[in-house]
Amino acid sequence: MKRTIALFIVVMMLGSVVIGCSPTGQTTQAPKTDDIPVLTVMNWKGYGSDADYSAKVFEEMYNCKVEHVYFTSLEEMLTMLRTGGLGTIDALLPNSNVLLQAIQEGLIQPIDTSKMENYNDLREDLRNFDDAIDENGDVYGIPWAWGTTSLGYNTDLIDEEITSWKALWDDKYAGKVAYFDDYNTAILTAALYLEEEDPYNPDLAKIEEALLDLKANTRTYWSSYDDFLKPFSAGEIVIGNMWVGLASTIYRSGDPVNYIYPVEGAVGWSDFWAIAKDAPNYELALKWVDFMSGVQFQTDFANDPYGAIPSNTKVLNSLSDELKMAFFIYPEPPTNLVMQASQDEATKQAWLEVWNNVKSK
Repeated sequence: MKRTIALFIVVMMLGSVVIGCSPTGQTTQAPKTDDIPVLTVMNWKGYGSDADYSAKVFEEMYNCKVEHVYFTSLEEMLTMLRTGGLGTIDALLPNSNVLLQAIQEGLIQPIDTSKMENYNDLREDLRNFDDAIDENGDVYGIPWAWGTTSLGYNTDLIDEEITSWKALWDDKYAGKVAYFDDYNTAILTAALYLEEEDPYNPDLAKIEEALLDLKANTRTYWSSYDDFLKPFSAGEIVIGNMWVGLASTIYRSGDPVNYIYPVEGAVGWSDFWAIAKDAPNYELALKWVDFMSGVQFQTDFANDPYGAIPSNTKVLNSLSDELKMAFFIYPEPPTNLVMQASQDEATKQAWLEVWNNVKSK
């Protein structure tokens, strides 16, 4: 494979932190609150790890406290780590397109997978994702959930069969297209539409021209669930690129949606758990990463309407047909994916410039 919500305030950690904690039942007397280790987790708000079936269960298992720090973008997450997060954050959830950057900047540390019970149950291709492993073979990212950003549309308002990204550029959908406001996804999607030989190194002049053409059809550049769901539900937008989680939410609510993988391919992504450099509770963070990879959590997360496709193959293979349909991976997951991956700074800035130019014109 190619290498492919609320604004937080960093809270000061407890002055006395015990590294590691014992499973519930091994002590005869509950420890004082001040003696309970606190695991600080950095994630998107409402994205699985702060659910009752995760944090509360983990706290009971290991007699500890889980506190969350939320970010609203991946760049914000990186900035938090650079500006005081190291030494206070234990575990965090970088996406596939920033994982290598976090490694190179020394923001995260190697994970001892030999101490994990569930590591070998995770998808092999994601375990071997280039950006998750350094040149020495040290693992920095544990694949947790994965998905796609592909083409979705309202089946009540569109009755034709759509198979290609070209539909977004069709004049019949002028003013009714939603397009994800993310430079990386925007350019990869346009590269697929143009059938560029190498989507990671496309002709940026052609990409900009295509995105400017698409702008005539675009009603909104969306960046959150609400940004998409509200105009979609109102019929103001009828088609666009969307996260599989968005499509799943619409599908499970009973509203009309079809989510397809165009013949040109789709954008893929994966979220990875990582352990921050200088994490106050490394061993506890390791238990957390393992717990989040296990069958119990991954099954509950897959059944959550706001969940994602599990990386644990035992869970993935045991999903009901109904759930596979809800995740649009029935009968099989898509294979023609261009995975988001980290970029060097020059490429990142060039892509950002193109996307900013498109939005400003």
